[in-house]
Amino acid sequence: MSETNQEIPISADLLEILRDPSAVQDPEKYGPDPGKLELVFNSWLVSADTGYKYPIKDGIPVMLIEEGERWKDTPIEELPMPPETAEPLPAGDPSVPDLFIGSGEQGGLSYAILAAGLLFIVLLIIGLWRIKSGKSDESTPD
Repeated sequence: MSETNQEIPISADLLEILRDPSAVQDPEKYGPDPGKLELVFNSWLVSADTGYKYPIKDGIPVMLIEEGERWKDTPIEELPMPPETAEPLPAGDPSVPDLFIGSGEQGGLSYAILAAGLLFIVLLIIGLWRIKSGKSDESTPD
């Protein structure tokens, strides 16, 4: 299963101390040294205790429990090589709001909201300055 004929992407010392974060949370279930990991295909760390599989992306083990759990039911021989990187969201996905000013169909609306917010702040500052300096409209002499 593991490959030793190629240069490993992480140091042997790191591989020795890394543990499956899910398994170490329950040492009673997995014994005195829970969560030992095996390097597979020089790109995956596999836990015999939980079956979680953690990818190594750009030389960095992704040790998030959610990531390991994501690949738990994938047979080792079907793991993607190299491990997947974060997939970008599809352009124009209606379920994802476009919050960047000037981009997408709602760019004009974003500019309008920004302008209204700036106008409010300017008016607030002017109003506070007038109150502080005693120059409100109600202080005119009779």
